[in-house]
Amino acid sequence: MTEFRVGVDIGGTFTDWVMADRAGNVQVVKTPTTPDGFSGVFDAMDEAGANGQKFRSFAHGTTLGTNALIERRLPRVTMVTTEGITAVLTQAARGAKEDIWDIYDESPRPSIVRPRDRLEVAERTLSSGVVRHPLDETEARRVARILRGRGTRTIAVCFLHSYTNGRNEARMKEIILEEYPEALVRTSHETIPRILEYERFTTTILNVALIPVMIDYLEALEQGLRKRDYVGDVLIVQSAGGLMGVKAAAEIPVRTANSGPAAGAIAAQEFGAVAGFDNVIGLDIGGTSTDVSVTLEGQVRTTGTWEVEWGHPIMFPAVDIITVGAGGGSVAWFDPGGKLRSGPHSVGAFPGPACYAKGGDQPTNTDAHVVLGNLRPGAMLGGAMELSPQLAEQAIAKIGHTLGSDAVSAAAAVIAIAEANMANAIRLATLRRGLDPQDFALVAFGGAGPLHGAMVAAELTIPRVVVPPNPGLTSALGCLLADIRHDLGASMFYGEAAAVDLDAMNDRFDEMDAAVRASLDQEGIPAERQSVVRTIDMCYAGQWRVFPIPVEPGMTPESLAGTVESFRKAYLRRFTFDLGEREVEVHGINVTGAGITDKYRPQRVTAPLAAQPTHGVRPVYWREAGGWIDTPIWSRPALPVGFRTRGPAVVEQMDSTTLVPPGVALEVDPYLNLVLDTTGGGP
Repeated sequence: MTEFRVGVDIGGTFTDWVMADRAGNVQVVKTPTTPDGFSGVFDAMDEAGANGQKFRSFAHGTTLGTNALIERRLPRVTMVTTEGITAVLTQAARGAKEDIWDIYDESPRPSIVRPRDRLEVAERTLSSGVVRHPLDETEARRVARILRGRGTRTIAVCFLHSYTNGRNEARMKEIILEEYPEALVRTSHETIPRILEYERFTTTILNVALIPVMIDYLEALEQGLRKRDYVGDVLIVQSAGGLMGVKAAAEIPVRTANSGPAAGAIAAQEFGAVAGFDNVIGLDIGGTSTDVSVTLEGQVRTTGTWEVEWGHPIMFPAVDIITVGAGGGSVAWFDPGGKLRSGPHSVGAFPGPACYAKGGDQPTNTDAHVVLGNLRPGAMLGGAMELSPQLAEQAIAKIGHTLGSDAVSAAAAVIAIAEANMANAIRLATLRRGLDPQDFALVAFGGAGPLHGAMVAAELTIPRVVVPPNPGLTSALGCLLADIRHDLGASMFYGEAAAVDLDAMNDRFDEMDAAVRASLDQEGIPAERQSVVRTIDMCYAGQWRVFPIPVEPGMTPESLAGTVESFRKAYLRRFTFDLGEREVEVHGINVTGAGITDKYRPQRVTAPLAAQPTHGVRPVYWREAGGWIDTPIWSRPALPVGFRTRGPAVVEQMDSTTLVPPGVALEVDPYLNLVLDTTGGGP
């Protein structure tokens, strides 16, 4: 019986379903995303005619947590904290602004915990872990009764220095549940036992806020799959790119807040590698946003602290992704100064762009592509979704009216603005981090990625663009490329590296190693398929941005000295300067465990070049040429390995359309990737 690995990615506009068999053959389905999210999964499953009994695995990337945080569709949260530090969420919020030059910017937005919902109790633990003042249990019970009286069910307990000793937090949680059994309580030491109270508090608060949001979704998803005869594990993609079970995802849902984009980054790494590139920029453009990831020397770049919303950090590992509101559904508009803008607001799946003929009338990037001839009315989803050129032109004409131009010129302007936003996102991910885009290949995917990839690459002088075989479903394929992952961290060794108690550090490393391996054992991962990596978070004295440096088990003074040198080299590479002999500090230790899964792998095609495929022709407006050109229109499924052509050209397929501008060379590689050469080389 044929068995399938299933990957599903829910985006703002479409839900993508991919099934891969043992031979690497892929079946794909793309359906509109439904408002509740999970029913779109079952719509795709029904359209695929899939039988749950034949599923070997089911991996899912979701933006539910991301969207809930951005839109603040969250329950009311109360924080219980140490007496005298309720201002941590305001006065201690780093004083940072997303744009430091914008005098009107009042970011970060207010915390999701209102001032009246920040309650305090008398207790104090020192940074050494010594409990100077045990929890005042009389006061704690009074606070618990206030919570019960208010009916606030979602509660975060965040005490000072609990990362070294969580005894007082644990007791506070016990008292709350004794007085208020219906409460949902999470403590910071069980969520993220790390130094930096602001980041620890916000991570704990966002996590407990997401639990009610995610748990209903995950239960409905799992129950729906069980009704459809799937009996295996339901796996969720983490923000760090690994997989976790639904039970773990329901317990720490904040770790899934960048789930879908992380799956896309993994896929970009894989398709870049098979095309021969170790340095890859992932350009994932969907219906609502553009997500940019970076793979350097074969490794996807990650970060230890990140934000869905500026000023509300999440202190869990995540793929380092820059996101801007530039997608197919992004709305074109004019700011108060009369400047044309694109996004970040998106029309989503419903009503969608005007050309979808579902009631939308706002001008979007997709409408602009239709006006320019880039998208053929009958090409969307293989003809399953019709596009209306008339409605697209009516929407874009609104922009033209303000600009004093015709719809075509207005459409070209809309696309130019959108692509400038995309290029700026890549600059943030590369140039501002000491990397040169010219040293990378661009992997363009998502439904709209291939529409923009070549033009954005040319803007940044990126020499090669790789378009995977199913670009509109690449993130779903990324779900099939991930391993099971568990991360543990501790901030018990803060201080100068030379003064660290290595015996205590090794003992703690061993405890965390055993805990990670036990979790992998529980998930049925055999020992030979387990991989555990240890790292130490280090920084220069006087700084707090850390680098995780890999270490081997059984640290010695000599190996620690080598780790310090590795940190200095990593710092130099990242910032292009070093701080000489300044002391290096340890901020914490980490253990990451991976359970190596059976993965989908792109298959190499060895069939010889067939006869030259035929193509149609239609007028397409090329901004680079300044006018309309009768352009060859190729059907991608008909293009064999080794096929070559030079732009202008348009390549159509069910899930996306690839634009090949004038002078850009295109070749189909042995993995059926489209490889575009923007340098003017090639055939």
